[in-house]
Amino acid sequence: MPVTMREVRAALDPEEVDYPKAKRLGAAAIPFLMELVQGGDLGLASKATYLASLIKNEQSVAVLEAAMAREEPVLKAAAASGIRNLSVAHADRILDRLKDDPDIGIRKVALQSAATFKSPTIVAKLRQIAKTEQEPILRDFAANAVKKTKK
Repeated sequence: MPVTMREVRAALDPEEVDYPKAKRLGAAAIPFLMELVQGGDLGLASKATYLASLIKNEQSVAVLEAAMAREEPVLKAAAASGIRNLSVAHADRILDRLKDDPDIGIRKVALQSAATFKSPTIVAKLRQIAKTEQEPILRDFAANAVKKTKK
């Protein structure tokens, strides 16, 4: 189904985006989401980043990576939050990029999002973070996330 930038913007313009509805735009929206991520409106770019995580294909991960490359905290936070929506392989890739971010808030959101997985690769990363993270609160969070995966 063809999608236009007008439709993508209409889905993302509200202050409270209806993400389940916006997700129905599907993969056809990805080029427009990429354009928004690379544009000047950070609010719209962060919504586009998160929506891309819901669409779940290889190109959506490219949108998240483009958002992170901009080095804008709001975009990195949107990518970190979107980890929970990705496949294990893609989540692992994004977590790798954000687990050592200088911003504690970005690391926290990435950990919270990654903690939703029970994948051995993600759990191994959480276990490593629990040992090496500089911030005690994030070390504890990672350790608790690992414990929860055992239940």
